[in-house]
Amino acid sequence: MTETTDRRARIADAALDIIATDGIRALTHRGIDRHLGLPAGSTSYYFRTKRELLVATVGHLTDRSRRAFADSQQEPPAPNTGAGIAEIANGIAAYVDGLLSERARDIRARYALTLEMVHDKQIQAALAASLFSGERAVELTRTLGTADPERDAADLIALLEGLVFDRTIGARALEGQETGTAESIAALAAPIAKALTRPCAVDES
Repeated sequence: MTETTDRRARIADAALDIIATDGIRALTHRGIDRHLGLPAGSTSYYFRTKRELLVATVGHLTDRSRRAFADSQQEPPAPNTGAGIAEIANGIAAYVDGLLSERARDIRARYALTLEMVHDKQIQAALAASLFSGERAVELTRTLGTADPERDAADLIALLEGLVFDRTIGARALEGQETGTAESIAALAAPIAKALTRPCAVDES
């Protein structure tokens, strides 16, 4: 990683810190300079406008998700068996639990960005794909032999988004379920396994 690339990544990461803590309206070039202890004007040098800064921040969020997902991958099990689906669901649940625990800041920042960027279709589209990969989901549903891999992949991602929302600011957030535990992963894996099983049953009928 070059010094310029590293500086851009640090700035984007600082933007996530500020947005998650104080909201997007608190995000300014000067605020990032202060947050990182950089000379005044440093952030403006790399990102001339706030929109450029936001695009870079969403890109950084996506890169973090891709790396985390890649690090979580293991040797894939045989998918078209009960045990295989359970293992796949558990792996996905572990990734989601990691989002809820180790990357809670990223989740909060993403929700704040999503609300503010709803009228910017480019940033909205990037945010929609910043946590879960549609391509990976389609690969999985095709491997499972579903009748409509694209639709089933979109349904799976919608479920995962709902689980993250529910555990972050929804009803289950009030239950105080501790993340980073076997119980948390099991609770997430149960609905994921059901979603992975139903498409297979449709395809085989």
